[in-house]
Amino acid sequence: MTSSRWSAFVRAVAALLSAALLAVSLAPKVAAQSALPRFEPGDCLVNGEWARDVRRECGWLVVPESRDRPTASTVRLAVEIFRAKEPSGAPPLVVLHGGPGGPGGIRLYSAGIATGPLPMHRDVVVYDQRGAGSSEPKLCPAYDIVVDSASNLREGAEKEKKLRNARHACVGELDAKGVDRLAYNTAASVADLIDLRRTLGYVSWDIRGPSYGGRLAQEAMVRDGPAIRSVALVSPVARSFSSQSEQPLSTQRAFERLFAACTLQPSCREAFPTVDQDFHAAYASLTKSPLPVPVALPDGRSETVWLDGDRLVAGIRERLGTSTGLSRVPLLLHELRAGDRSRAAREIVGDDPAPGRLANRALRELVNCYDDYGPASLKTLKAVNARARPPFRRDVNRNCEEWLPRLADASTRTPVRSDTPTLILTGYFDDRTPTEQARRIASTLSRAYLVEFPDEGHDARPSRCHWAIELQFWEDPTRPPDTSCVATIPPVAFVTTWGSAKVP
Repeated sequence: MTSSRWSAFVRAVAALLSAALLAVSLAPKVAAQSALPRFEPGDCLVNGEWARDVRRECGWLVVPESRDRPTASTVRLAVEIFRAKEPSGAPPLVVLHGGPGGPGGIRLYSAGIATGPLPMHRDVVVYDQRGAGSSEPKLCPAYDIVVDSASNLREGAEKEKKLRNARHACVGELDAKGVDRLAYNTAASVADLIDLRRTLGYVSWDIRGPSYGGRLAQEAMVRDGPAIRSVALVSPVARSFSSQSEQPLSTQRAFERLFAACTLQPSCREAFPTVDQDFHAAYASLTKSPLPVPVALPDGRSETVWLDGDRLVAGIRERLGTSTGLSRVPLLLHELRAGDRSRAAREIVGDDPAPGRLANRALRELVNCYDDYGPASLKTLKAVNARARPPFRRDVNRNCEEWLPRLADASTRTPVRSDTPTLILTGYFDDRTPTEQARRIASTLSRAYLVEFPDEGHDARPSRCHWAIELQFWEDPTRPPDTSCVATIPPVAFVTTWGSAKVP
């Protein structure tokens, strides 16, 4: 073989070897990128001064959209991991968020986690559930806008028409985009949660679940129990019964507790001796003749919001979440009936023309319909409405039959039976998931500790006593936490004049 032919032969062999080596080096990477579930590192979505001295990793958990068809579309969930500053061997803690829907957990909790004691000795994981916060997909963002605007209309028939049209448009949009409407529910979200634990390499962890996050945590206890060391449920939605269907009586009892608390406090009783009657009179008056309330928008424009009876109830419910908010309710009701109605109405409506400031409403509808709707919940709601007073009753509607082609199997709505240490924290003024419901959840948990805070409503921002009890529990879930600080919490101090407290 001539030297030129030999050189050509060597170059050809070298090229083949190089191609083979390149293929070998790329093969694992391609496989890893296509595997499901997988974690893809990425930039952190929320930042601030608090992030300077924090060991933090962020990215995306990629999972199948449909668990029934895992080879179809995928969705990405935003994930944030706070690494332990001084690792002690304690299991990691995953912090769930409520909803379903809303702004997600990362925007809600990141700064608090970073500046608090939780990540001192353990990893803390927070993420946005599918369809919520920064996670994919965005389900009908225009639906939120329409619902917000419809809530400000005066006529009920006009509201319902606008909502019905928006609902149909959203369902059509999801179907046109190929979104699987049956892939957004607690069953799918708990599969995501299990995938997250495994993908991050955690053998076991602790779970904190507030409100709907408590519902998700209970599902994890059933489906991933051996991998859960302990659970804290804060104002938890139940797995085995319909908290939504029982809400009329839950809300009524929370209002009654608020009125009774005012009566027990001499200054409040003297200023507002008929607070119960004030509420029902205001409700009847506003239901008959809604009150126009001008609200200033961020862009400088003004919008008129109609304060009717239903919006009055919604506005008070918003204030039950904090002691500062509920402390002003008797004053507002009194002023609506026999005082400065305009000022009281403006405060009840707030600075945001959209009641509740909710987001991802389409996701909320899909999850709640799949999880909760059915003959049993309709029967419960009918019975509860019969016992509730008119301001608190909820309409029986069949919107869920438009949102989804089918619903969850009713046999999955069973109590959680577990010996996993579980701390259940509730608020005396909770209008959605009251302590009575928490006791029913605890009745099938052999190692449950239940604590009720006398100054809290639904999923309230934790007080110092609240946090102290939680931190004790995370330190050693096998021992009942010291709850003596609860007895030192003072009663809610109701305000009796406009100038006696700041507006919440």
